[in-house]
Amino acid sequence: MTFKPIDKSRLFLQVSRQLRKSIFNGEYQPGQRLPNERELAETFGTSRIIVREAIWDLKKSGLVEVKRGAHGGAFVQEMSHDAVASVMRDMASLGKVRPAHIIEVRLLIEPAVAALAAERAGEEDLAKMSEYLEVVPKQRTDEYVRWQIGFHRMVGQASQNPLFAMQVNIFLDFSEDMILNLRQKDRVYHGTKAHPAILEKIVQRDPEGAQRLLHDHLLEIKPVFDDWEKNFGNNGLVDSEPRRKEQA
Repeated sequence: MTFKPIDKSRLFLQVSRQLRKSIFNGEYQPGQRLPNERELAETFGTSRIIVREAIWDLKKSGLVEVKRGAHGGAFVQEMSHDAVASVMRDMASLGKVRPAHIIEVRLLIEPAVAALAAERAGEEDLAKMSEYLEVVPKQRTDEYVRWQIGFHRMVGQASQNPLFAMQVNIFLDFSEDMILNLRQKDRVYHGTKAHPAILEKIVQRDPEGAQRLLHDHLLEIKPVFDDWEKNFGNNGLVDSEPRRKEQA
């Protein structure tokens, strides 16, 4: 890629934007190291300090990982939802994200994503989901919660839409944090029958059936989120009560 000279008034942002474009265009692949600070400074006709700020901007966006040492540098990362989730967690810590918001968004997004999965899931997706559901955690511990949520993540992946998959993962992260921190020890939020039924509709290429079952499935846990909403304080998404630890 041929980089353009830099307008001195917005230095690091212009460097950052051109580097972003080169990453999005595939000129730098995940795991590949960007040119070092000296090389980039010479290319853009600016200082290494400006380049360093631009790299930091890319790091905040989750586009690169900065490694130290003789073999260090800025390495392109796989695209993930972590950066967006980090911003939303900041909102949650300010009390801007509530339990009602989480379940409301999930009820709108996940059923539609299940319908897409029924239309688009590949044979590998179907095999992975089937194998995943075969091994059920024996006790209703943290592992069981993560196992349940893991299936929803796989449905998002099977939609073959990276933006939907990212959105699903973000809100599942919030749901997982909430359930693990706020759930009642003796309360079961999901059984083990709903997910195989949803998968069956996906395998049958039945978008309407998959959408309906996943929507009904989420309605099963909506009362739990409603309870949390009633008792929700002003200190953010996660309750101040220490997380309950259960013995496996």
